[in-house]
Amino acid sequence: MIVSKLALVAGALPAVTLGRSILYDETQQVLEGVTPADFKCDLPLVLDPSKDGLPAARDIFSDEKALQLQVKRHSTIVKIPSISYDDNGEPGEDDRWQVFYDLHRALAALYPNVHLRMDRETVNTFGLVFTINGTEPALKPIMLAAHQDVVPVNAVSTWKYPPFSAHFDGQWLWGRGASDDKNSLTGLMSALDTLLANPQWVPRRTIIVALGFDEECSGRRGAGTIGTFLEERYGPKSIEMILDEGGMGLQLLGNDTLYALPAVMEKGHVDIWIELYVNGGHSSTPFPHTGIGIMSEFVNQLESNPWKPKLIKGSPIYNHLVCQARYSPDADPNITSLINKGDLNTLAEELATIDRATQYRIQTSQAVDYFFGGVKINAMPEYIKIGVNHRIAPQDSIPAVKANILKQLKPIIKKFGLSVSAFKGEDNNPDFELNEDVKDGVVEPMYETEYNGSLILSSSQATLVAPVSPTFGPVWDTFSGTIQHSFSFEGGKVVPVGELMTGNTDTRHYLNLSHNIYRWTPTRQGHTANAHTVDERMDMFSHMEAVRFYYDVIRNFDASPVLAFEDQPNMGEL
Repeated sequence: MIVSKLALVAGALPAVTLGRSILYDETQQVLEGVTPADFKCDLPLVLDPSKDGLPAARDIFSDEKALQLQVKRHSTIVKIPSISYDDNGEPGEDDRWQVFYDLHRALAALYPNVHLRMDRETVNTFGLVFTINGTEPALKPIMLAAHQDVVPVNAVSTWKYPPFSAHFDGQWLWGRGASDDKNSLTGLMSALDTLLANPQWVPRRTIIVALGFDEECSGRRGAGTIGTFLEERYGPKSIEMILDEGGMGLQLLGNDTLYALPAVMEKGHVDIWIELYVNGGHSSTPFPHTGIGIMSEFVNQLESNPWKPKLIKGSPIYNHLVCQARYSPDADPNITSLINKGDLNTLAEELATIDRATQYRIQTSQAVDYFFGGVKINAMPEYIKIGVNHRIAPQDSIPAVKANILKQLKPIIKKFGLSVSAFKGEDNNPDFELNEDVKDGVVEPMYETEYNGSLILSSSQATLVAPVSPTFGPVWDTFSGTIQHSFSFEGGKVVPVGELMTGNTDTRHYLNLSHNIYRWTPTRQGHTANAHTVDERMDMFSHMEAVRFYYDVIRNFDASPVLAFEDQPNMGEL
């Protein structure tokens, strides 16, 4: 058994043979069959931005005065209940969006230099885009992203401190959004405001800040419109690097190796909806199975047949384990041995036993999260609906998920003689094989039954597995070198290495803008707590480290001469 203390998350994707000839089609990136170079987890050089003559990050973001300023900024932002709801209407039609005007006014007051020196534009009413044009237009812009919204609060009374009080106890700042994602929002805006307070500092490279407002409910209105807005302005693949929230932060193994774990890809996503229409009637003379009973059989069948884990050579988690075996070989000798042997099947089986977070980096997840049925205790339900959330591993696909649903449901459909309409009019569909009599995606009843049931399957929020951002070349070298500098410590080594993200961020809407998309909130594991649940909070000393990193990464990318518009290599796609 592999112990759970290990940093078992993603790794860096090495140089690969690029081009669409490598098992790639127009709908799904497939890691299977990618032929990576011999990845050894070599580290680029540490990149110190001090040559630009600006004050060092540690000198201006480490004392008590700087901490108190960040507490003031962060608490002001956290106090604003900028909640996005799953059932929100469009901006201008739903008054619940109005609170975002309060947030925008707060940002203007807290960050006067950003608002003075950067152009501020609104996109779809509440999306914010800030831009300062560089002096060298041939250099591609960089883009820093965060989201303004937070998830709702259910039971206020269960919180230690009120969720929008932004209570600071001397170390932790408590409140909804303190971690996700106002930590990033406050940090990057603070770093920029500090840089722009110096009238002598004028960036060579254009800097864009993109702030969506509905990331917590898929980002369609916010980042979805911002992405289109920026692509129309700058063109496809026009941004050198995009940095957004995500990843696994920083994790210390032993006392001498700090792993920085930005996500270089995201799993795919699709929600499958199963609706059953069936005869009802009085509960005093019930069928052997009510509609809820039939649906319960579906749920049991799905949960009894989970997807299988698979570890792919060259994938993020594999490459991360290569790094761990090199720089922390004694942290877990079993992992080191299996990596060196190349026994990926045994390693995958063991990884899946560590914890859920590790398991679902190498396995497609399925979760029945929605169940509706029944309107009265003495009436058999006539309509039942369930929703199954899937986060799709790189080795799988949306058509594979749909095919698996049909495969698992087939014996139950036959048992109850249900007619089926499956995914009609949708993209990414598998071949239908429920019955020989299939016409236009509809399966006719297989035999007569008094249930007279019909099943409708549909999907929503279909998101393909994201392309893998490079962990080699000048952009990654600048990013990695900055991380190594910002988080350096005496007697230790900082190892930046890409990972896979099980959830999705606003970057799903920015994929056309850049090859180099890194999802990373630069905070230490254990120093942020309870995102999306009760008592969410942020260690403000760790937050200060994040501000220092944002300050340094902006400077290093501005000093980097690489990747002018005309000098872009053809990165291709896996």
